[in-house]
Amino acid sequence: MLRAFNARLGLRLYCVKAAKKDVKKYTDTINLPKTKFPNRLSAAKREEQERQTLNDQIASAYEYQERRHLADEKPTFVLHDGPPYANGQLHMGHAVNKILKDITLRQRVAHGQKVNYIPGWDCHGLPIELKATNATDRGSHTDPLDIRQKSRKFALEAVQSQKDEFRSWGILANWQRDQIYMTFQPEFIANQLKMFYDLYERGLVYRDLKPVYWSPSSRTALAEAELEYDAKHISPSVYLRFKLNPHAGFKSIYALVWTTTPWTLPSNQAICFNSSLEYVLIKLPDRNPNDLYLIAAALVTDFKAATQLECEIVHKFDGSLLNQLSYHHPIDIEQTQLPFFDAKHVQDNKGTGLVHTAPAHGPDDFLICLSKKIPVKCFVDESGIYTKEAPDFLVGQSVLGQGNSLVLRHIAKDVVQATQLEHSYPIDWRTKEPVIVRASEQWFINTEKLKGPAAAALDQVEVYPRVNAEASKKALLNQLQKRPYWCISRQRAWGVPIPVLYRRDTGKVIVNRALIDHLCARLINEGNMDFWWSKTLDDKLLTAEIVKDLNCDIDLIVKGKDIFDIWFDSGSTWSAVLQGGQVADLYLEGYDQFTGWFQSSLLTSIAARNTAPYKALFVHGFTVDEKGHKMSKSLGNVISPKQITKKYGTDVLRWWVASHGTQNMSITVSDKLLQQSADNLSKIRGILRYLNGVIGEKQKLTSHQNDESYLNKYLLSNILDFDAEIENLYNNYEYNRVVASIQNFIANQVSAIYVHLIKDRLYCGHSQELAAIRQTLTHCYRHLCKTLWPIVPFLVEESWRHYDPKSDGFHTDSILADPNWRNAKSLQIVNAALDIKRLLNQQSGDVNTWLLDITIQCGNPKQFELLRELRNSELCEILQVGAVSLQQPMDVELCQEAKVNLKILNSTICPRCRRYSLQPNDHETCSRCSLVLKAVES
Repeated sequence: MLRAFNARLGLRLYCVKAAKKDVKKYTDTINLPKTKFPNRLSAAKREEQERQTLNDQIASAYEYQERRHLADEKPTFVLHDGPPYANGQLHMGHAVNKILKDITLRQRVAHGQKVNYIPGWDCHGLPIELKATNATDRGSHTDPLDIRQKSRKFALEAVQSQKDEFRSWGILANWQRDQIYMTFQPEFIANQLKMFYDLYERGLVYRDLKPVYWSPSSRTALAEAELEYDAKHISPSVYLRFKLNPHAGFKSIYALVWTTTPWTLPSNQAICFNSSLEYVLIKLPDRNPNDLYLIAAALVTDFKAATQLECEIVHKFDGSLLNQLSYHHPIDIEQTQLPFFDAKHVQDNKGTGLVHTAPAHGPDDFLICLSKKIPVKCFVDESGIYTKEAPDFLVGQSVLGQGNSLVLRHIAKDVVQATQLEHSYPIDWRTKEPVIVRASEQWFINTEKLKGPAAAALDQVEVYPRVNAEASKKALLNQLQKRPYWCISRQRAWGVPIPVLYRRDTGKVIVNRALIDHLCARLINEGNMDFWWSKTLDDKLLTAEIVKDLNCDIDLIVKGKDIFDIWFDSGSTWSAVLQGGQVADLYLEGYDQFTGWFQSSLLTSIAARNTAPYKALFVHGFTVDEKGHKMSKSLGNVISPKQITKKYGTDVLRWWVASHGTQNMSITVSDKLLQQSADNLSKIRGILRYLNGVIGEKQKLTSHQNDESYLNKYLLSNILDFDAEIENLYNNYEYNRVVASIQNFIANQVSAIYVHLIKDRLYCGHSQELAAIRQTLTHCYRHLCKTLWPIVPFLVEESWRHYDPKSDGFHTDSILADPNWRNAKSLQIVNAALDIKRLLNQQSGDVNTWLLDITIQCGNPKQFELLRELRNSELCEILQVGAVSLQQPMDVELCQEAKVNLKILNSTICPRCRRYSLQPNDHETCSRCSLVLKAVES
């Protein structure tokens, strides 16, 4: 049977080959797609196209969408831009962040919503100061005005460079200088000064002596967000003994204390314990057997393991008894009555259950001593050097240099054991040098008053991606809750000065509304705050009225020398950018901003107006190489955005961001993934080119009510579903799934099904059929452009110029799906036919199916009724066969699989269409082609 079938098939193929000599004369009668849209571009041509697109379409798109919606009452979508540092070249992290923001905005514009997006830059801070003054010789730059002028110039140049590159990526914004924000703009600073005073008046900002993270290498206080951690830092690991005063008959008793910061021992002022723990007195037979040592009972085993010393427990007692004890200072022999304090932060999971307490060098130490009215003693200056108030043997020494070894040498008789510990330790994020905790007079925001309202506000904030939402919100809440206070002052020159005066004799803070208003007016007039450094108080810095209101001799007044923490700068951007009490619809940044901008913005907004500054957060990850390593110059694995855009084009960079930037906290950058993105875009370019060739230039779209083709209805119904699915994915920021859905729709519904099946009608059909196909594919093209434009605007704009050459760009059009396209019946019918086609493909192998006459034995009545709805011609078209006949199911009671029987058509195929058989009355072509040719001739 199979041999006979193949023999007949061979005869048919011979007839087809024999007819090839006639093909050429029909070539001009076939409606092949025609377009000047190129299949590919050279690197030089691509660069030219991108430049043209930027200038002709993208440059005006943001302002156009603003004008288009002037009279709209629809709410504007507000995305508040987190300011990048103006301190150097852009890296892949910038690309991920800015392109994700742009995709978000473009999607809203494509769906007819007005957007508000004002790009911004963080222009103050130590990173810029170090680069501007050159880190290698920054010691020579001590004049504040010189530092500020160099830093301002450097920041402006960096902003211009970064802005040009952001614009080259197609980022939708108004890039004119008066339409962006920079944190050193006069209006921005004036707004910040007024906010500071409002918070000060309400008691939410105050000045105090507290321990803060301090960078000796930068000579300034640091915030949590300005810290990195060195996982391999080496610190001393020391067990010490502190001699107790005689008590209850015991003479030689010592408190065992474990510390990794011996350099802080000169500032020791108490020992903390936990009254809920059980403590013991032990003997150490290897040392003086008459000495007893105090330690938490649960930590004796750990102590033995760490020191390899034998321990003999002599006595057990409740921790509440320890508050009766006192001890001798380990270094200052004159202090012999230092206290024990009960404290909850003392635990029995490490150490000895007794904690050396130096309020100048630890937050917990400070708080317990503050509650006990113990004064703070700090013997360390801004450079991390012991001051003249320190013990003589330490004066002038670096605490992180010789400090530890000098202290341990001085108290050697009280060192039970000293080893080293490798652990995670905070370092300055810019200098990469270790930091310390050091008490100093600083300005703080009272976070304790804000934590409750901030946590309540966060409950109402949506977090994306949803798969990580719970963990992300928890991370932000944890960072918020564990923050003891927020130090907003820094000891540098490049920044916004904290606008306060002090009494020289008492240190009292002097600030009032008149002073703030005067400074703001002068700032706006002069354009910057350099006058705070260049003018003295009696050199017209203050007005006569302000001086009179001071109620003291001006010689007793000094200016503050601190500047604002840059996180207070950036954390207050909402108040300068979001006008009229606006709340941003979205903040979109990397997950490091849980300790940074997300939190500083939340706290300032809660403090100022008791509401969160954002309705939703989108949190993305950080770029790594293909081995999972963070990109760094030292590793030699850095891939810059400029390298990618030069090699592949901007749209490939954007496609890669959409494909990989939203679902993982580690975003892999590799040539393999970039080439994969380039290949995917090449296929998409191919389908757009095909559609451009079919539909030609833009024409008026008409109703589909008279279109009888189920395939046309099928595609339109699928477009409607596709449009809804894509909008939902976009609204949930699942851009990786948007990319997958686009590729799936193009590969299946468009290419594999519709375009493949309608080729005969498209190339060889009559004008009415061609018009309906063009209309259907025009809708398909427009909705694909709408879907792709947020991700690959350069490709879409290039294609759109061929579709609508009179247009100013894709953004000027409005593309809406018609609800009337919904046609469940057409989906059922075409899907039923496609099920049969899959069976046919399994049986026909490599046969040219147009040569087949098939009989379908339906498996159930429903299948029969659905297939019967198709005209015989369209069923043949879907199945790609020469002839088809339907038979009802053998047993209407059973649901069985359909059966397909094949046989060869005993006729010649039309040389023009290669679909229809020539009938006895036909001449050179089939009857359909003959009618089409006559219509063309007439």
